[in-house]
Amino acid sequence: MTTSTTRQSSIATRTVDGPAAVDPLAVGPALSRVAGLPAAAVAPLAAEEVAEVLDGIAAARRELAALAPTVTGLLHEAVPLMSATGARRSVLRWRRAAHAGRPDPVPPELLAQVREALAARDASALERWVERSGALAELRQLLGRRAGAAEAAEEQTLRHLVSLPAVSGALALVSPVFSRRVRRPDGRPLDRGERLTAYGYAVRSALKASPLSSLTHVSVPGEDHGARVRVGLHPLAGRVLLRAAAVRDGVRGLVRWRVNGSLRVAGPAARLSEPRQSVTDGWAWSDDEVLDATGREDLFAALREPGRLPAVRLARYLEAGLLDIDDPCPQDGLLDWLATALAASRDPSDLRAAMRLRTAAGELSVIAGGGPSVRADALARLREALGDALGALGAADDWPLNDVTLVYEDRAGNPPARPLDAERAALLRRHAGAACDSLRVSPEYQALTDAFVARFGPGGVCDDVFGFCQELAALGIPGGPGAPGAPFGPAPGMARTARPARPGRSSCLPSVAAVVQECEADGDGPHLVVNQVSSGTGGLVARFHRLYDSADGTGSAGFAERLRAWVRTLHPDAECLEFVPAREANPLQGDSCGLLPALHWPTAPRRFGPGVPVEELALVHDGGRNALELRRRSGTPVAPVYLGTVPRHLVGGAARFLLVLADPWWLPPGLADGTRPDDPPGTGRGVSARRVVAGAAVRRAHWRWEASEVPRRERGEELAVFLERVDAWRRAHGMPAEVYVRGESGTPQRGDRARKPLWLAFASPTGLDLLDRLTERPGTVVVFTECLPRRPVGEGPGAHVVEHCVHFARPVRGTEPEGRRDGR
Repeated sequence: MTTSTTRQSSIATRTVDGPAAVDPLAVGPALSRVAGLPAAAVAPLAAEEVAEVLDGIAAARRELAALAPTVTGLLHEAVPLMSATGARRSVLRWRRAAHAGRPDPVPPELLAQVREALAARDASALERWVERSGALAELRQLLGRRAGAAEAAEEQTLRHLVSLPAVSGALALVSPVFSRRVRRPDGRPLDRGERLTAYGYAVRSALKASPLSSLTHVSVPGEDHGARVRVGLHPLAGRVLLRAAAVRDGVRGLVRWRVNGSLRVAGPAARLSEPRQSVTDGWAWSDDEVLDATGREDLFAALREPGRLPAVRLARYLEAGLLDIDDPCPQDGLLDWLATALAASRDPSDLRAAMRLRTAAGELSVIAGGGPSVRADALARLREALGDALGALGAADDWPLNDVTLVYEDRAGNPPARPLDAERAALLRRHAGAACDSLRVSPEYQALTDAFVARFGPGGVCDDVFGFCQELAALGIPGGPGAPGAPFGPAPGMARTARPARPGRSSCLPSVAAVVQECEADGDGPHLVVNQVSSGTGGLVARFHRLYDSADGTGSAGFAERLRAWVRTLHPDAECLEFVPAREANPLQGDSCGLLPALHWPTAPRRFGPGVPVEELALVHDGGRNALELRRRSGTPVAPVYLGTVPRHLVGGAARFLLVLADPWWLPPGLADGTRPDDPPGTGRGVSARRVVAGAAVRRAHWRWEASEVPRRERGEELAVFLERVDAWRRAHGMPAEVYVRGESGTPQRGDRARKPLWLAFASPTGLDLLDRLTERPGTVVVFTECLPRRPVGEGPGAHVVEHCVHFARPVRGTEPEGRRDGR
């Protein structure tokens, strides 16, 4: 069940203007992510008073370093002129300290003796040295006082920021235990872990349009659609509840049972794809595992009438993935549907489950409109109600209620986002056009086409689309590893087949989604920074159609209709069917569904609403173009449209190959600043300068270090000494006072390879504590990136960090450059 609240009934209805007739670039849906807090909210975490003292220390050290050669020379001359042995030794110590750049205190009487000995020489450098050494000592004392004050002030700032509605309401859902701790009025200082957790949430709420949508508002640029919030139950929790209820006598006849249709027999061998649902660090997913089913070919004969099987066997088959249940209603109404179905039973356990499910539905409504404490309490009652319902239904445990973020939300409309001005919009258009023109046929699509032709011959037809994809998932593609979740086929630049593959009508047109931020240009500086260029099929924004549109998603001018129109633009000659793997396990996938009729997959339950089974389609090779197309038996081309939020390279199993057919394009590197799944893992130290192309920054300056090379606070080291040491280190390597930092580890295909970057000021005690945490793990590579655009200051229209996402495509197939169609 999902609950929405709306304070303004009107929603965005104006579509983005298309290109002029002379410009073949089509512009699609635009959406902006707006940081939940104004950037000024985290200004105290920059520790500007500490930074001011560090600037003074650095200036004093530079001046002393410039004086050192002159001072050491004068002191060298003074040593033999000193009358007393003790005085000569004192001058030698001074000289050694000056030579080492160590501004040790100099007694006034020693300075007077040296000046007297060097009466014939200009000794003003010695006086300046002593003066600057004394000033440096005073600055260091001041640094100690300000560092201690900053440490205390930053804790107060963090407590204040996590108590603000823009943050606290989200924390009540995504981290209820932490939310409860920081809301306790006991005055207890935050421990290190709590302080860094609070820092991460505060910074992401103010300086990064966070992918955690609870901390970010989404907005259609230039439109006043009103503030609204949408909360929903995690789909995996709903799926587990449905399975537990479906085996009950009063419910099993109300649902449509779906037998796993993946069993494929080829000679003596047989294969079966079983869906495996998992939760890792709160991330829920579902992938198919291809198993050897030899000797089990008659297994499904026992499943012809699953509704008549005993409840224990039904539950076992559901857990094994041999059976599943089609959605009995729209995703948002599942709790109500289950409560109604169970309430019609005479079984007391069913009636108790129905009562607790109605309680859970009511708690979702409370969460949608409640404040932080109300939300936290309602979430606890929701989890308890769902656990009771599972217990009453006979479930073995309450998995996954404590393993996932049980309730997720999206927010829109407050504050609104301004569209890009004409100059920056034109710049973005030029950059997106260049990106579209640079697209090439991907190695995956080339390998898929070659494998099809090798299997079925030129112009061949495959009537078992799933079976072919399952075979590739099990055996791999000749010439490439074909591992699920990893690239397969030859890499760009390697030897290619004699005949390049071309996309057919089932594949989308060359398209990109550009994610950018505005920059206040200084002199020759950039006007835009390009954070990401990715697939333009609409997956980055599709999940928000439920937030903007009514429950049925209708309305010719609604956000959902804009997405449908964009899909039709990308597939002008095909019937469009929605294909979103793992929608029943992952909220990012589940919320993206419902825009189009579904393409039903044998190992997944069918979505409520219209759809077409993949068994009714064929995969056909167009020999004239060397292209693959999905077609109905009548010959009508079909496009499997992927609108999921999760990047397609993270999808494994047989479904991966259908996604390659849907979007066959490969984008060369160098067009955006973000990391890519095919980036090689970086190792060791490295520095990269900012790269600007025609007014758009496509690469921020960044510095890479092994964790062992980054300064760490030593045992017993005073905070002020550590601050000065780190500040000197970052200045020596040309790093700015404020950066974004992240830790990298693992291989390029791992989800944990690149942690989300966090803003850090080198003058901040909490920031250095974060840096210390990042360098704890051996083998980590720490990446510092310049803040571009700079951290906004003050109030007004630009007070919030905004990230714009706009879609672009080349709409006419006939005008594609020959090289791009051929993948060259």
